[in-house]
Formats: sequence, C-alpha cells, structure tokens
Amino acid sequence: MIDRFDSQGTSNGQMYQFGGGSMAKNIVVGVVVVVLAAGMYVWTYCRIQVGEEQFVPLLKKTGTDITNEMLLVGDPKMAGLEELEEPGDEEPLEVDPKIKDSDKLKGPRFQILEVGRHFRNPYYWWWPKPMAATVIPDLKVGVLVRKYGRPLPPGQVLATTADEKGILEEPLGIGRHFINTWAYKVEQHPMVKLKPGYMGVVTRLVGDPPEDPNVFVVNEGERGTQPFLLPPGTHPKYSNPYMCKVTAIDVRSQKFEMAGVYGVTFPSRYGFDIKVEGIIEWAPDIDKLPELFVKYVDETDLVQSGGINNIQRKLILPFARSYFRTIGGQHRAVDYITGDTRIKVQNQVQQRLKESCAAEGVIIRSFVIRATEPPRRIRDQYERREISKREMDRYRKEIETQIGTVILEGGEPELGPNGEPLLDERGNPKVIGATEKLGPDGKPLREGGRVAKVIEERRKDRESQRGEVRAGVVTEIRAAEQYKAVEVTRAQKELAVAKVMLEAAKDRAAKILAEGTAQAAVTVMKNKAEANAVEAKVSAFETGDRYAEYQLIKKLSPGIRKILSNTEGSFARLFERFASMGEDDDKADSGE
Repeated sequence: MIDRFDSQGTSNGQMYQFGGGSMAKNIVVGVVVVVLAAGMYVWTYCRIQVGEEQFVPLLKKTGTDITNEMLLVGDPKMAGLEELEEPGDEEPLEVDPKIKDSDKLKGPRFQILEVGRHFRNPYYWWWPKPMAATVIPDLKVGVLVRKYGRPLPPGQVLATTADEKGILEEPLGIGRHFINTWAYKVEQHPMVKLKPGYMGVVTRLVGDPPEDPNVFVVNEGERGTQPFLLPPGTHPKYSNPYMCKVTAIDVRSQKFEMAGVYGVTFPSRYGFDIKVEGIIEWAPDIDKLPELFVKYVDETDLVQSGGINNIQRKLILPFARSYFRTIGGQHRAVDYITGDTRIKVQNQVQQRLKESCAAEGVIIRSFVIRATEPPRRIRDQYERREISKREMDRYRKEIETQIGTVILEGGEPELGPNGEPLLDERGNPKVIGATEKLGPDGKPLREGGRVAKVIEERRKDRESQRGEVRAGVVTEIRAAEQYKAVEVTRAQKELAVAKVMLEAAKDRAAKILAEGTAQAAVTVMKNKAEANAVEAKVSAFETGDRYAEYQLIKKLSPGIRKILSNTEGSFARLFERFASMGEDDDKADSGE
C-alpha cells in the first residue's frame, strides 16, 4: 500500500527528507559549471580574434555540395570589394539559383571577417589563421584577378562583367585593402609616373577594334594609340599593364647637332662637295605627339634615347639634307667662304624645315649653320687671293698714311639707289669725273699724310716747348729776386738781433767776473783766518803731532764713562795724559 504524501512531504504525520536543500544547491552548481564550460568552449574554440590589418575567410563544412562550376558560395559583394562597385550600377548579378539559398551549401564563402571579435561554431565552420590585408605601397597599384565566374570569351583579356573571371580593369590604389584572396588574386605593378617635362602617350591594349584600321591614332576607348596625352604626375587609372601601356615622351626643347656622321654634304652649282655642320633646336608638337610617336618611335629607340634619336634621324635629318641639296646647291662653293650666302641659305632652309616638320608634329625653334667646309683646293686658292688683297690694301693704306691722299677737284659724288653718297673701301666718298690737283712742281697734291702730320706736330711741340722754357726762365728769375729780397731782410734782422745779444753777453760776463773776483777774495780771507787759527793752536802744542793727538783724544773722551785698569803700565799712563790734556786745553782756550 502506498502512503499518500501531503503537500508538505508528510505521510501519516511523518516527514521524509530527500535532501531538498542540497539538491537545489547541486543543481545551481551544475548549471554554473555547464555555463562556465560552455563559455570556455565558446571562448576557446568558437572565438575568432582578428587583429588590425588582418582578415579571416570562412569555409562551411556542412550542407549541400556545390557544383563544379562554383568556386565560392554567397554574395560576391561580401569579398571586400564594395569600393569597386560603380555607383548607379543597378544590374543584379547573375547568380545560379542554387546559390541563392547559400546558407544550406557547404564550401568557401565570399564573406570575410575583418578587424574585431567574431564567434563561429567550429562544427559548422572552418577558418584559417588571420591573414594579412593587402597593402599597396606608394607608387604601386594592385591589379585584381577574379578567380570565380564564367570563363572569358575567346580573344577577350579583361573581365568586363561581374560574373566573368579574369583580370579586372580598375586597379587598387595606394592603401590597405581587405580582399578575400580565395576570390581574388592581387598583383602589384608600378604606378605610371611622369616627370616634369614629359607627357604620356597611352596605347590601349584591349578594347573594340578601331573603326578605321588605317589610321595611326584611334578614337578614344578603341584598341590602339589614344588621341589624348597624360600630363606630368601619377596616373593610377592607366597603371594596369594588361589594359594599357603608357610611354613617357620628353616634350622639352632638344638640340640636334648635325656634325660628324650626321653632317650634311651636298654639291655646289659647279659640282664641288660642300660639307655643312649645324645645330637644330626642336620640340615635339603636343597636339600631334601621339601620331608622331606611332610613326617614328620604336622599342629599341625608347630604351636608348626615349624616342628622340629616331625623330632626329628619320624625320629632321632627311628634310635638312634634302633642302640643303635643293637650296644650298644653287650657289658656288666660293660663296660659302665670303659674303652673306651662308646666312641666306640658313634662313631659307630654316623656313622650309619649319613648314615640313610642323606637318609631321615637330616644331623647329631655330637652325644655325655652325661651319661650312668647301673643297680644300678652292678654299686654299681663295685664302691666297684674299691674303694678297689684304696685303695690297694694307700697303696702300700705309702709303696714304705716310704721304697722304691725292686731292681731287671737280666731279660729282656718286649716289646710291636711295640718293645716299657711296663710299669706297677706305670710307671716302666716291667721286665721278674728278681730276687730281697738281702743285707748282707738277706733282699731285696730297693731304692728311702721316709725315706732314708728324712734322707739323713736332713743330708745334717745339714752339710750345720754347714758350714753356721762356715762361719758366722768367718765373725762375722773378722767384730768385723775391727770394733774395726776403733773405737779405731776414739776414739784416738777424744781424741786429745778434748785436744786441752780444752787448748783453758782454754785460753778463762783466757781472759774472766781478762776482767771481769778490767771492775769491772772500774765500781767500776766510781761508787765511782759519789757517791763522789753526797755526795758533798748533803753536800752543809746539808740534803738529801733539795737536793731532789732542784732537783725537778730544773726540774720544766724551764717549768714555769709566775705565777699570791698573795705574801701572803704559796703558794707564796713556789715560793719565787725558787729564793733563784737558787742563792744557782749558788754558789754551782761556788764552793764558
């Protein structure tokens, strides 16, 4: 029999405990453990951490198999190329109906995971380690190659629609791009950069065939050389090497030296060969540069000189040679040695060269003939003749310089076409019908000779020197007289002063003599008095020795205060005399 339990878990008044409090606690702990384990599982195995400059592609492991024509599953716009979609393009992608329900298909996805934290179930999804984003450095572009889609038709190089695989026309610019490398391959190529002074000729490698296949420059967008030019700078749009090729052409002024193997040799009027060297300054015409490039520039010349050599050798040089033969051949060889023939030929050739080269797209800025070389025999003969003429003129001028020119009389001046007087080689006016003026001796009179000029100049110099000498003599005489008067006056003054000074000196001498005589008399008298006093003192002591001894003792005795000695002996007797000396001295002083 089963007992009935009440709502408080009792039966027949008895309570049965099933550990209710412990069970709730265990359930809570179990739930927490499960949650923590699930969190650790999700955090460890389901978390996809994508760092900066990285992305992660996805591959679904479960679902329906994709067809052989399919490479990726999902929306192609999820491959990281939204910036390549042109605005206003509303044409939907042609997607296989099976792909529309892409969540049920397994395989790699267009979708990529960018920077951040993402969670995916590893049972349904697989993903590799984070991949580095595509970085296009400075002066580079990225050319995209689509790996999925329909194969291109025969003869087509670029993928023009969104459902075709192959090379895309629009390149990636500088920067960081998150591109699904399962869907696209990125090739890096140098960006087209044109330096200052250069223009870019664009040759389109793909596109519609030209309407007229017989032209050098096609319409814009057609396959071939385009009618426009690229200015200096960078051009990423035209940096796809599969779509177009840009050739840099130097449009600055160039100098072509026609010398050496490029010199021009042509026959003169009478068949003598003349060699000409010159310099042509030219520049390409910007408006006709594409056509000029197609006509005359090839790959070899581009590498060697940038297309400059071909233009100079195939266009400018043939025109120059042709015009020299037709224009320069009209003159004699000797005309290129003297006169202005070379300038005339230069101007005519330059004009014809400008017209012909302008039609081909080259602007001739200037043309200068640097040197002409006629045949040596003609040049030597002309040089000898010119030397003889110059020597003859020099001798004639020297003669005229020495003896003067002949004086003409009568006649009329020869006038030019405009009424101006004509001059001869020496710069004198030409006279018609004049005769020589004769002197008394019947010889022609001359004027302006160097000899006459020298004689006249010397005569004038002599007269001038004489006048200067006379003026100098007069000046010197007047100066001497003035000097004499001044010196005599000064000497007289000095003499008078000297006389006065002499008298004064005599007076001073007499005064000095009188003073000296008086002083001498006084000194003699003083000395005599002192001598008499000394003589009296000496006579008191009878001898000079005793007087000297007295003076010694007199000087020493004031300094002696006490003497301790025996009264006997010579030393005592010496001091005994001090007393007697003192008494004698006193007597001498008293005059006794």
